[in-house]
Amino acid sequence: MKKEILSFLLFFLLVNTAHADLYSDMGDMVPSYNQNVDLVPDVIIGLLGNEEMYGIVSMSDGTNLEIKAVTKDGLVVEFTKVTMEIEQGKGDYDNDGSLTALDGLGAIKMSTGKLPEDMGLDVDGNKKVNSLDGRIILQSAVGLSSELDPTVIVYTDEDTLSGLMLSEDPASYFLDAYESGNIEVEGVSFSNKAKLSVGNLILKISSILGLI
Repeated sequence: MKKEILSFLLFFLLVNTAHADLYSDMGDMVPSYNQNVDLVPDVIIGLLGNEEMYGIVSMSDGTNLEIKAVTKDGLVVEFTKVTMEIEQGKGDYDNDGSLTALDGLGAIKMSTGKLPEDMGLDVDGNKKVNSLDGRIILQSAVGLSSELDPTVIVYTDEDTLSGLMLSEDPASYFLDAYESGNIEVEGVSFSNKAKLSVGNLILKISSILGLI
């Protein structure tokens, strides 16, 4: 569990082969992570425990997966896709050929059990219809995207994240990938850039001493 928890907070992602599976796996990991946050080393909490993180993952199919993760005192309090292109034919609950507020309302009612679940409204690809699907449909209907005001931006690719997930020493793997440029972590403000620089040094020392 500690290896999984550390891997998750180091980049808040677990990898599979497709967008839907990847996002579903990540979402499933959040409750487990939050329940075991006490296992996360203080140095990691200090580095990424109170941030709005914007993750951009280059997928093997040539597309990008963009994730917003917000942490507070080490807990993940928000975890969503940043932008979403709704697959053609999905999200249209009343089959009128366009996405409207009524379609979003239909998804919300399904998420609360007031309507039978229709997987055609699972627009975020997590294999169930929930309130996030309703929000995405509503945003698409009015031309809005997810609000984003990150303090940290992370860039990487699917292969690197797969290696992180499988590594027996995720801290060392993360540092190696970070130093080689396969994982890029950028602080948006000057204070965040300074904190990440110091945090990277502390992470290296902690790894050498076997503290993580």
